[in-house]
Amino acid sequence: MIVCMDRNRVIGTGSGGLPWKLPRDIAHFRGYTAGKFMLLGRKTYEEMTGWFTTQTPIVMTQQEDYQPAEGHVVRSVSDAIKVAADAGADELVVSGGASIYRLALPYADSLVLTVVKAELEGSAFFPSYNTGIEWRELRRESFLPDEENSFGIDFIWLERVRPEAKR
Repeated sequence: MIVCMDRNRVIGTGSGGLPWKLPRDIAHFRGYTAGKFMLLGRKTYEEMTGWFTTQTPIVMTQQEDYQPAEGHVVRSVSDAIKVAADAGADELVVSGGASIYRLALPYADSLVLTVVKAELEGSAFFPSYNTGIEWRELRRESFLPDEENSFGIDFIWLERVRPEAKR
């Protein structure tokens, strides 16, 4: 999963769009998702129309007749995993929105977080997760605000902690 959120897990305004402008995060997002299959909800996909270059979108929706301009349509996270695996993908990157993150979190092995160092207004949230219990931090990069990025951010890579196999 890849997500940009504030300290309170705000990921969007609910009316389409982000409550920040962070070119550094956009470059990070584009770099991480390049050449990969991406699972998105219909609304998130439509907000990103024209954005996909080397990425392959998989749109999860319950609309029976939905036809995206590019990519695939699925009804469940497990269907999306199958589509990506059947195409030979090594990774399926879950890219939002809030309900897709909530449904896909149990399947995730890694989280690539951008945490905005702010508490902003919003109505769409990333689901809660337990760092240190279910998730272990692998790496962190911190950036201060600058002339292009109005907030400081941390890029944080987490992996799911798997219980040791019983002997």
